[in-house]
Amino acid sequence: MDLKKKVDQLLQELKLGKFSKVISDTEKLLKKNQDKGYLFNICGLAHQRLNNIETSINYFNKAITLEPKNLGHKNNLANSFISQCRYKEAEDIFKKILAFDSGNTPALVNYARLKNILLDFKKSINLYENALKLIKNDLGIWLNLGSVYQSIGEFSKANNIFDNILKVKPNFVPAHVSISKVNDYNENKSNLSLMLNLNKNNNLGKKAKSDLEFAIGKAYDDQKNYELSIKYFESANKKRKELVNYNFKSDEKLFKSIKNYFQNIDLSKIKKEKNPKKIIFIVGLPRSGTTLLEQILSAHQEVFGAGELDFLRQIINKNFVQDNKLLSQKINELQVSNNNEINDKYFDYLMNLNNNSIVTIDKGPQNFIWVGFIKLFFKNAKVIHSKRNLKDTFLSNYKNNFASKDMDWTYEPLDIIKYFNLYNDLMNFWKKICGDFIYEVDYESIVNNNETDIRRLLNFCELDWDENCLQHHKSKETIIKTVSAYQARKPIYKTSVNSNKHYKQNLEKYFNQLDYK
Repeated sequence: MDLKKKVDQLLQELKLGKFSKVISDTEKLLKKNQDKGYLFNICGLAHQRLNNIETSINYFNKAITLEPKNLGHKNNLANSFISQCRYKEAEDIFKKILAFDSGNTPALVNYARLKNILLDFKKSINLYENALKLIKNDLGIWLNLGSVYQSIGEFSKANNIFDNILKVKPNFVPAHVSISKVNDYNENKSNLSLMLNLNKNNNLGKKAKSDLEFAIGKAYDDQKNYELSIKYFESANKKRKELVNYNFKSDEKLFKSIKNYFQNIDLSKIKKEKNPKKIIFIVGLPRSGTTLLEQILSAHQEVFGAGELDFLRQIINKNFVQDNKLLSQKINELQVSNNNEINDKYFDYLMNLNNNSIVTIDKGPQNFIWVGFIKLFFKNAKVIHSKRNLKDTFLSNYKNNFASKDMDWTYEPLDIIKYFNLYNDLMNFWKKICGDFIYEVDYESIVNNNETDIRRLLNFCELDWDENCLQHHKSKETIIKTVSAYQARKPIYKTSVNSNKHYKQNLEKYFNQLDYK
């Protein structure tokens, strides 16, 4: 087989997700073809897909050295930089590519994705629109553009885009899913029959089927047809569980390692530092009311709600976690050196966001795992812990279709229970050693007695009273990229309180296993 045919085969294997095989086969070819930049690029792509980001960067750099005019290699390198939160380096590459070739569609799309991450939505929309001028019928780009409008609360524009996608391709599952997130099927039932017909298609892959069934389940839930909704939620979760590889032991190992380290650290001795910039971390279980709290606070004139940032988790995992265990020595070394590297990197990252506010909110629910790190490295930060009835939280996680791999525990009831119990144990630990560094807010309380609770919340955050916090749903400045984007744009409502009662018959056996201590 000649080299061209071998390369074609590698590219096909790459499409099929055979990344380890691609790496092995490419490495064999490279032994006799060290001058072929495209081979290094292929190997870099395979490592990128396997999340071996540092290795992928090395391969892309070799590819660029050998073939410096190849814009594709540079685009791939920029994407790896994005994965490492090296946003300035990625942006510089995209700018150079587009300066040379303003119609380079991959660069336009990936730059738009970066600008979306950096919360520069106006620029992101502009870049996507420029890409669509070049390839008008790319449904993936249209979908991404609709998602940006969804994030900023422009639901009508988002809906129009998703509807137009379905006019072109009625069986395009991602568009159906997106529509389900911005519609109340109790008011608009038009899309449900289309989804039900599409679900009969046996040619749909397991993931597509699962995505669609989550959307159908949500539609029936909106209509209060709980018997049918649970049927589809159970089917969707079962399919998704078969596609993921969640390992509870890995989370258990990490949580244990965290407790073992921080039980020997006296966090009470850590004093605030003089820094006019403040960060409020909102933590808790996913679907526990964290988005509502962010919406309330970010309506304040001095506060910027940055949404669900992933930066903290990434820098901690990169620097201090290996094989689901803390690298204690590295943390100790950083403390001894008095070099607050984590803090500095984080504030550098915030500088890239479209934000001039003094107070920034990082609403990453699962940052509850890193409360000790927040106390160590962000000495003037505030931590707000959102609590919600665990039965309702359980149900809400089970009903929702999450994109993040960090949420792979949500597709099996027993995994949810085990994860919740880990969470309860760790939060009790943080409360014990961190004291008043953590402020707890009960979701049920804030929806029932919102002004009193909001005043207390602002007081904890050292913010003056702002009437806008009572009208958070009117603000178009807040970014919401989570599955609760549509609900969070509504006034405070109470219908989610005790929502588990509708599914008691199906889920009570799991509810009884939750640890409430």
